[in-house]
This record gives sequence, structure tokens and C-alpha cells, in this order.
Amino acid sequence: MRREDNALANEIKLRVQRREVTGKHTRKLRAEGLTPGNISGGGKPSVAIQMNQKDLLALIRQRGTPILRISVDPGGGSDTALLAKVERDAVSAAILHVDFRRVKLTDPIKARVPLHTRGDAPAVKVYNGILLHLMESIEVEALPANLPDALYIDISGLTELNSTLTAKEIEAPAKAQLLIAPDEPVITVKAPRIEVEEAPAAAEQPAAAAEAASGAAPTEAGGGEPAEE
Repeated sequence: MRREDNALANEIKLRVQRREVTGKHTRKLRAEGLTPGNISGGGKPSVAIQMNQKDLLALIRQRGTPILRISVDPGGGSDTALLAKVERDAVSAAILHVDFRRVKLTDPIKARVPLHTRGDAPAVKVYNGILLHLMESIEVEALPANLPDALYIDISGLTELNSTLTAKEIEAPAKAQLLIAPDEPVITVKAPRIEVEEAPAAAEQPAAAAEAASGAAPTEAGGGEPAEE
């Protein structure tokens, strides 16, 4: 996988292979260091593919939503696409399958873009508040070449506990439209959770009262014999 010098600023070239293995047999592919996937959309038939796991991990680590120029071997031509879905194991988080969606550079597309913060929230520093990201990513619409790597919101205005920032306070991206209601909460600061420990004496009182009511003699901590009547 490599970035093309003469391509779009956010375009990456990815080489994959046609996949013949399907269903449960894809486990063998993953054991061999390959990840199964599909390329679909764009008015063309879906193509089953497989790719090097290391190349895929490098792609997922890319900032934002890179445009991909996917070449399918052998003789499968190439497609411009986005990484649309990553399926992971619920326990190990290992990548099981990926889906790529074909796009046209001249047509607007919708994609989710990560939301990052700028600055520091005074409510976190002063009151030990907990900063919560209510939205980790935001859906945007733009031409593929204009998809932003990330969206940003300034959190320095969060001065009090339970204060919230909404989508209208996200820095407007150039040549892209946010597909979210302006009043949708995206970041908030909550009060820290305080756990109150129960006093040991209070917990022991009910047990002692029950023993006294039944007339049973208490036993020693060492587990000695009960007193004879």
C-alpha cells in the first residue's frame, strides 16, 4: 500500500487479490495473514477480495477517510473506493472482514469523520469533571477529494459541570456539509462519581441482633466449639 505522488492529496493505492474462499473457510485466510473483504456499489457487481493484514492495519490507522485506488489482481482492473465497514471479533477485536464502497470523484458522498477536541475544559481541571464524547464521529457530505481528515470543536468554554457543547459549535469544514442537527449535543462534562463506603460496624449490626434474638452463642473467629448449655 502506498500513496501516489500524482494522485489526490488523500488518495492511497491499495493492491488486493480476488478471493475464492468463502464462509467458514475464511478462517484459514486469517491464519495465513490475509483478511477477507468485498468491493461493492457504483453500479458494478460485488467483488470478493482478500488483502494483506498489515496493509489493512496501516490503512485503518490513516487519519480521516482516505480515498482508495484499489487494484484487484489478477486482471481485475481498479476502483476508487472508501473503506465503508470493518467487522471485528467481539472478544479479541481482531479484524474479521472489511467492506469497500466504490465512489465517483465527481459525485458527493456521505461518510463519518472523527470529531476531535481543541483546548482544555476548565470544568475538568477545576472540578475534576469527566469529559464525555457523546459523538465520536460526525456524518458529512462532500466530494471525495474534499472529505476532511477530522472535525474539531473548542472545549475551552466548558467552565461548569454538566455544561454541554452542541453540533453548531463544531468548526465548519471547508467544502463539506455537516449532516447533523445544530442543537445535537456532542460533548459534555459530568460531575465525578463519588462512592460512599459503608461503615463496617453498620454492616455487622443486623447479624449481631439476629444472633441475640435466637439466643445462639457467638463463635470465636478461630472456629472453636460452641459453649455448652
